Amino acid sequence: MPRNRQQIPREERAGDLLAAATELFLAKGYAKTTMADISAAAGVARGNVYWYFDSKDDIFAAVMNRMLSREIRTLNEEQAGADPLSRLVRGLSDMRLYRPLHQAMHDRLPHSDAVRTAHNTFLAWIVDMIDEVMAQSGLDTDPNVDATLIRDVAIAAFEGANVPNDRNRPAHEMIRFLMESILAGRKPIKAHDL
Repeated sequence: MPRNRQQIPREERAGDLLAAATELFLAKGYAKTTMADISAAAGVARGNVYWYFDSKDDIFAAVMNRMLSREIRTLNEEQAGADPLSRLVRGLSDMRLYRPLHQAMHDRLPHSDAVRTAHNTFLAWIVDMIDEVMAQSGLDTDPNVDATLIRDVAIAAFEGANVPNDRNRPAHEMIRFLMESILAGRKPIKAHDL
């Protein structure tokens, strides 16, 4: 016999909504997914969705935060002993599934603090992983290396790879190339060299 909806804990119901929203956003895209679609897929009355999430942007931001949290847990469990560059590349490669959602985030950035915060959290994760690579190799203390520039180029490669077109390589390939080139001792990179 199914449990009465009143007995389902709030966290579990919110998780059901996030799972439904994730599937719908991936299948239909952010723009074509409605709150009514999400509520129906999760088996929650349409008006009750707003008890859990204030807006579609809020549920979208929560989906993206949940996806990132899962990836971080996966990397910590499955790649705990791996070098930082391998972890970075694996994490970015795993995230390719969510590329259309990241693209949708860019459309929502000017309109939603929640989406902007989720996007910044995602970029901070990439920067933290870049910093781990640089720290492991000593690049973070090398006076010939502009660490801020390396971070900025890595983020630009990531963000540029998420712009839809037919000519981009995946972000994880470009960032691996960037970091391996720097680690191989090629010309030191400083902002004034550009």
